[in-house]
Amino acid sequence: MTQVATLLAIAIFGSGPLWTTTHHYARDGWYLAVRKDRFSGQTTCSLTTGWVSLVRDTLIFKLGRDVQTADAEFRVDAGPLESVREVLALDEARGFFPDRGWIEDPSETEVAIPASYARDAKVVWIRANARSVPRPFRVRGLGYMLRSAAALGCPVGAA
Repeated sequence: MTQVATLLAIAIFGSGPLWTTTHHYARDGWYLAVRKDRFSGQTTCSLTTGWVSLVRDTLIFKLGRDVQTADAEFRVDAGPLESVREVLALDEARGFFPDRGWIEDPSETEVAIPASYARDAKVVWIRANARSVPRPFRVRGLGYMLRSAAALGCPVGAA
């Protein structure tokens, strides 16, 4: 009788993979994954391109191994040079750099800036420290993908 009930439940409610669906979208080098969980009703999203990902409305730039970024500087397109330390308070307001240190990688090889800084930009230039060469990160199309994510039901700032 237990097997019949299990089979009936699977037939009515579906198996595990049917409870969640993931749809992938791509444009201008950006990749958006939208995951909908029918059981909880939640939608989660991820947005990435190359060495850049979006987490809670903050762009995370991965600069690679053995790069210290505590004194990093950045420039959006041809705009003014800014220090990563200057936007630290905005990053902290989004849940970054709390007690455990830097963003996702405690070795400080990442740089975080609010997504609003680069929403309509083409390139974000980052110099990890005074001894390093500025590195370009292509972000063209970010604004479009953020609008698309919102239209697809992604939580604000989550994609």
